[in-house]
Amino acid sequence: MARGGGRGGSRGGKSRSGGGGGGGKGRKGDSKKAKVSGRGTTTASTDTKEPKKFGQLSRKERDMMEEYGELVPQDFEEDETDRVGSFRKVVKESDLDYQSAMKRDRDLESDGEAEEDEYKLDRPSAFNKLFGLLKKSSKRQDEWKKRKLEEEGLEDMEDEDDAEVEEEVVTLTEAERKELIKKHGKGYLQALDGEDDDDEDEDMENDEEEAAGDDEPESSADEEDVKEMAEDEFSDEDSDEEEIFKKSKDAFDRHFSDMVTPLLAPKVAVVELAGAKWKSVSYEDPVLKRVEKFDTDNVEGKRKDGKSKNNKHDLESLMIKQRIQSHWEGVNESVQEESSKKLFTPLQDALVEPINEYRDILFTNRTMQNAKEIRNLYALHAMNHLYKTRDRILKNTGKLQRHQQNPNSSETPEFRDQGFTRPRVLIILPFKNTVVDVVESLISLSGSTQQDNKKRFFDEFGAEEEEEDPRNADRPADFVETFRGNIDDHFRVGIKFTRKTMKMYSDFYSADLILASPLGLKTVIGAEGDKKRDFDFLASIELVIVDQADDMLMQNWDHLETVFDHMNLIPKNAHGCDFSRVRNWSLDGRSKYLRQTLMFSNFLTPEINALFKKYSRNVAGKMKITQGYEHGSIVDVVPLVQQNFNRIETRTLAQADENRFQYFIEHTLPQLRRSAVTQTHTMIFVPSYFDFVRLRNYFSENKYSFAAICEYTSNANVSRARSSFFHGEVSFLLYTERFHFFRRYNIRGTFHLAFYGLPEHPQFYPEMLNLLALPAGKEKSRSKHAAATGLEDRAMSCTALFTKYDLLKLQRIVGTERASNMCKQEGRDLFVFT
Repeated sequence: MARGGGRGGSRGGKSRSGGGGGGGKGRKGDSKKAKVSGRGTTTASTDTKEPKKFGQLSRKERDMMEEYGELVPQDFEEDETDRVGSFRKVVKESDLDYQSAMKRDRDLESDGEAEEDEYKLDRPSAFNKLFGLLKKSSKRQDEWKKRKLEEEGLEDMEDEDDAEVEEEVVTLTEAERKELIKKHGKGYLQALDGEDDDDEDEDMENDEEEAAGDDEPESSADEEDVKEMAEDEFSDEDSDEEEIFKKSKDAFDRHFSDMVTPLLAPKVAVVELAGAKWKSVSYEDPVLKRVEKFDTDNVEGKRKDGKSKNNKHDLESLMIKQRIQSHWEGVNESVQEESSKKLFTPLQDALVEPINEYRDILFTNRTMQNAKEIRNLYALHAMNHLYKTRDRILKNTGKLQRHQQNPNSSETPEFRDQGFTRPRVLIILPFKNTVVDVVESLISLSGSTQQDNKKRFFDEFGAEEEEEDPRNADRPADFVETFRGNIDDHFRVGIKFTRKTMKMYSDFYSADLILASPLGLKTVIGAEGDKKRDFDFLASIELVIVDQADDMLMQNWDHLETVFDHMNLIPKNAHGCDFSRVRNWSLDGRSKYLRQTLMFSNFLTPEINALFKKYSRNVAGKMKITQGYEHGSIVDVVPLVQQNFNRIETRTLAQADENRFQYFIEHTLPQLRRSAVTQTHTMIFVPSYFDFVRLRNYFSENKYSFAAICEYTSNANVSRARSSFFHGEVSFLLYTERFHFFRRYNIRGTFHLAFYGLPEHPQFYPEMLNLLALPAGKEKSRSKHAAATGLEDRAMSCTALFTKYDLLKLQRIVGTERASNMCKQEGRDLFVFT
């Protein structure tokens, strides 16, 4: 038999003669018959041949017979035409198209285009076989095992021993459990299960075992840990959440339990409707100084003993988790006095009780000296809150699983102990250098034996060891402390905690705690109209901490307000949420009334006060801790210079900026230009960038001789402006507060100082006035004008403008009592200090 050419030799069962699609060339007079098969067209000769026996057929011919004819030919003596007809198959056009498509697919595969998911193939490829062989022979079996567990969502099982995994788990019914307890005692089941009584919840009717698990609270739980959390000594009826809420002395249970939902309405009404009628109770504390306390149960502000009844606190009475207690003393050792044996410093002891009661707190007495104390305290509170929430979820998950396994169980209990998303704690910081300190405290308090991505974290957030800047020797101590290390202000990192592991750089929706800057969160939240926006991870924040709020004023305060605007909203997507476990007050959109807000700042400003008043709606109440200023920062002024404070009359806050500008160009500026002495070497200090732009435009339009330095000025232009001002080439220098905050340059050549507005930072006032006492340098470096007129020997002057709305700034500079008199005194608008 001679094989012909391609597929197209025959179609629809019809035979052709000649070369139309056949393999060979046809000639006239040739008498050949075209045989059609499923694989092509064959041309058979009419010459008679002896039929082959079945054993003489080739494998290919046998396959053809099996596919198209009888498996065993019964008669090889049939006529050739009949035998060909028995093998004939009708080939349809759809079959040819299918075969062409299959051929194209095989060609693409041969070119190296892989399948979308090669791991789902029934038969593994050569690459998968090689990959599996390498995994079996690899020495890094632990890493392969960990990766496999992460893919299956059971990454927390890596903390379990292999023997425990292979161990057969026997589930006892409630009757069997009671019988064993009656026969062998309560400790018998604990000895069998090997449970670790890590931390017992003393508020329940019968104590539950507090063994920690290594699973994600919002995701599928690790079976071993859930079983440990579920092995308690009482029935499901005794574990009713209402009983826990009634009997618990822990502020965590009383504040975040789902049972508070029906009790929220009257307290929310107080927060929302009371407004200015919500009066506070004020008292003086020897440590905290001036305390203003707001309670939803005391709207009228009736005088009560605001001080804590228990002045000495211990970790047990504060319901701190046992696993944290063992590490606290070592973490807090650096801020304790050498001879002190107390657990807390006096400041921590005064703050720990209201913080543990989940009150909102605005603390404006932060300093360089107590910054570490405050940082350790809120790190302790954050870790305690996370562990309590996590253990409660794990125990309830174990109870549900045990209830489902019990065939005699009645109605399935309902546990509402979660929010919409996993992140519960948000810590907002201005710079990366502070993040390093906070993370170090969290690592020590958590007691984790493994920190994932630790090296990556310290590489990104830590600072390379560099030689100290010699200019820091002349700079204030607060500047050196604030700008040490890495001062990047764009960052965000999620941290996930398990029993033995602390995983940094976790995805926000699988993280327990988020550390971020206002700018880092703003870039994720985005703005209205952006295609890519995400803020659902803020939906279930229960504790937000803002540290160094005064430094954020020098960044972009609007970013911080944007973060609070998008907190505790109903999420747009489910993100794998189990809505049967979500608390009712979260479903009702009332999460913001139970969120605790802690803010720490060096001083109080209208912006900080307004943000705290607007977003602090905690039904547990709030506290505002401030301090009075006896003398103010004016006592730090070195040169003997007359300081004139001019009060600007204004009726409303909206008119204050316009009135200030008009007063400056109509009174202050002409007075400076009237004298030949004061019209040169005069610096104008401007706190706001918007006022700076307005003055710069006015000076340019009126062709004044001036130079300008702001936070956006390049280094080259800063050097040029300083040089021109020092040598008297320009008469005025416009200088912003934000530039001084970030640079702290000593501007030499200043003999007259005009404050367009008072600085927010009280230490900036004496720092700027002390520039007047700086020597101008040697004789050869003096300007010609200064050398000719003896400018350095002439009198210096200082003028400051303020309104009654600058009371807080004025208090920090001249003292609380004098500031009040200066703002309220009638018939006088000029106040002189020498």
